Amino acid sequence: MKTLRDRRLFRDSGRALVVAMDHARSYDTVTGLKDPDKVITEVIDGGADAVLTPYGTASQCADVLGNTGLWLSVDTTPQTVPAIIERAVRLGVDGIKAELYPWCELGDDHLGRYTGKETVMNMVTLAAECRKWGLPLMAEVIPFGWPGADKRTPEITAAACRVASETGADYVKSFYTGDKESFKVLVDNCTVPVLILGGPRVDSDLDTLSMVRDAMDAGAVGITMGRNIWGHENVSGITAALAAIIHDDASVASAVELIGQELA
Repeated sequence: MKTLRDRRLFRDSGRALVVAMDHARSYDTVTGLKDPDKVITEVIDGGADAVLTPYGTASQCADVLGNTGLWLSVDTTPQTVPAIIERAVRLGVDGIKAELYPWCELGDDHLGRYTGKETVMNMVTLAAECRKWGLPLMAEVIPFGWPGADKRTPEITAAACRVASETGADYVKSFYTGDKESFKVLVDNCTVPVLILGGPRVDSDLDTLSMVRDAMDAGAVGITMGRNIWGHENVSGITAALAAIIHDDASVASAVELIGQELA
């Protein structure tokens, strides 16, 4: 059962281009995601393998999604895990994504009354329940929480990804560490496949494409990227460019042409 879901989420090569559209789960993104069906249609046209959405969008996008893979973004506590996973199975999603905050202390970010250690234990519970239902689980790893960027060294990021892989998650979603050498250390130290997240919106397509090219060269199996895709003026074009790098091993120079640009 899990193998069938994995095949919808990843191509035969084991690589995937996932478009993250779960931002509205935690903060307002009216400008970019007010029409999720339009975004999904455009990224599918560009070659996306799967989309990542919260429950509300997931429950309404079946008509436009077709055979494209669907990751469900969830927020759970150990007590709510069984009910949320049952709801996900009833909806028919292909995989679950949840966030993990190693080393966050109480009050460090939006965790409320939970600490980073408790989110690790929550991921363990989530992994066990997903395994029972045959649902792939992706852990999005955010060491020290979103405000902790100044502490997020390559070494810390690699250590946090190893923690996530040891919870039982099937895939890890990680920050790119800035260079191929340090990211290869992260990939080699992680016991499950790694996808990179896109981070804040950037103005340079070349920077985005170069980051993905370097991450793939260092051993990533794909991306889970949001604002730098659905926030782009040419959504299908940037998706096609990223798909060319991930699935066809295209160079940055050839990929950027799919957006209608040339390498400067």
